[in-house]
Amino acid sequence: MPDMETCPQCGLPLYMSSQHAWLPNGVIQARRESRQRLVLFECGNLDPLFAGISELIGVPIERLVIDASRRSTRDYMRHVVPDDVKEMIRNRELDLKPVFDSTFLIWRAMGYGKLSVETVKFEGKSDDFITVLAERPYSVPLGVGNFAGSLEAILEREPGVEYREAGPRIYRITVRESENPSELRSRLRWKGYGLEYKQGDLEWERCPSCDAPLALREFRWDPDSGSIRSTLTGRRMVMTGPSMIDPIFDELEEELGEAIPRVVVEAQKRFVKSGFFAVKEVVSEENMREKLAVRGLGYLRYLRMGRKGVQLKMENVALPLMGVGLAQGLFEKAFQVESEAEWEFTGDGDLLVKVTPR
Repeated sequence: MPDMETCPQCGLPLYMSSQHAWLPNGVIQARRESRQRLVLFECGNLDPLFAGISELIGVPIERLVIDASRRSTRDYMRHVVPDDVKEMIRNRELDLKPVFDSTFLIWRAMGYGKLSVETVKFEGKSDDFITVLAERPYSVPLGVGNFAGSLEAILEREPGVEYREAGPRIYRITVRESENPSELRSRLRWKGYGLEYKQGDLEWERCPSCDAPLALREFRWDPDSGSIRSTLTGRRMVMTGPSMIDPIFDELEEELGEAIPRVVVEAQKRFVKSGFFAVKEVVSEENMREKLAVRGLGYLRYLRMGRKGVQLKMENVALPLMGVGLAQGLFEKAFQVESEAEWEFTGDGDLLVKVTPR
């Protein structure tokens, strides 16, 4: 596998700075596809959150998670792999393995973990398959969907997926041609990221070499393991599309009502209270605005916090339920009280949150 080039001054993988734009309105945008948005966020609570929701409702949601990830990755990778390369692969003029070696290099830069091709049978027949090993994926079901979606983007065939644990934190994933159930094809159409973004006025201090925001120096990229970690909290990060996560919550809320958003908010609140940000960092609204924006979570229009509660407004918000849990967790951590949270996610992409002591 080729080496990953990094910026000699700030250490950021050059793929990240060359292919993504940090906008002044709290949005991280793919340069090749302006409709494709990304977020950089703590991912350690994703699989426990999915497991907790399944336990609460008594229904497995793994298939929903994999499918949402597959669709989002497919849409992103269609713009990453050149059309002529895809055509050569479909005509079997180009081997799949070097293509995925390059793809997995990109994923290592984005914190997905370390993936490697194990077996490929690609002869244009119905029993074709490809198997990869995924070491320390940032999320098991999302990682499985990532691989399936990337293959679908290249071959334009619906993938059938199976996986199993091959060792500690190592998973063997196999994708074959299949057809996803009609109920999945008609679901997971979350519309929240098709809006026109509002303007912002953030002025990033930029790296003189790669032009990425210097605020990204908070994070350490480990190309060998395919991981990103915050140097302040030690927590693992991932850079991925919010459109593969929010549709899961949206679909579950549609079927099961208000219980699901409350579960997501509660899980995020607990995560925040255990060390997402230090309380002293919240004192400065400007500091919080930059920290949220460099993660692509939106533009913090205002944050008012005191013993009587929190009022928060974010524009161009991504992962809104996690934003509610963030506000509630910061308040409870700062003042050592239990609280109630109310929120509104408006049709133009604003998130309004009010937290009050219980």
